Amino acid sequence: MNAIKRKPMLYQTVQDVVKSYILQHGLRAGDALPPETELAQQLNVSRNSVREAVKALEALGILETRPGTGLFVRHFSFDPILDNLAYGMLFDLEHLNDVLEVRCQLELGMVEKVVQKVTPEQVQRVREALGEMRLSAEQGVYSAEADRAFHQHLYDNVKNLLLWKILDIFWEVQRHAIHYRAMPGPSDPMESYRVHIPIMDALAAGDAEAMRAAIASHYHGIERRIQRFQESQAKLT
Repeated sequence: MNAIKRKPMLYQTVQDVVKSYILQHGLRAGDALPPETELAQQLNVSRNSVREAVKALEALGILETRPGTGLFVRHFSFDPILDNLAYGMLFDLEHLNDVLEVRCQLELGMVEKVVQKVTPEQVQRVREALGEMRLSAEQGVYSAEADRAFHQHLYDNVKNLLLWKILDIFWEVQRHAIHYRAMPGPSDPMESYRVHIPIMDALAAGDAEAMRAAIASHYHGIERRIQRFQESQAKLT
């Protein structure tokens, strides 16, 4: 027997029709759409189905409703999608290795461009974040914020806001995983500080090959930490 394919909900079909309408008519941010009542009549569906579709498209950052004015195409932003991505990933912390692998590949893939765009000012910001990590490590404390700033500053000059946001989402997922004990934090803050030094040195030297190797080594350490933790948890069950 062939599996029965579930038909999409009506409001989901309305969403697809509205998105197609926007593309086919070349509508831009600020352009008006027909009112909900008119859309319902044209599509021969209930106004409630249109309203649900509009709410979903608003959540995706595609449409906006202006009270007393009508329905308009919104200046598209990835923010709503990325925010939901972060939220959704927090419910699936069992696949942390997958999250880590994607984040690692994104960072490695940008190394050439990072090295091409590096400036002394950027190196200084990275060095200052590393200094904060060292100061905390000397007190036996791992500074998640300094670690986060270190990785953010690596990509300051790439000028790719989408990359920056995606990497930060993965960082948030890891931070929450540590908070909810789905994965351990660094057991040795000083060692965590040390593995970042070769990354900074390679950046300062403009050595893409060395930087890739340093980033890969940094992530291998995190992977081993997660694996040991998962193995210890398995023994308890």
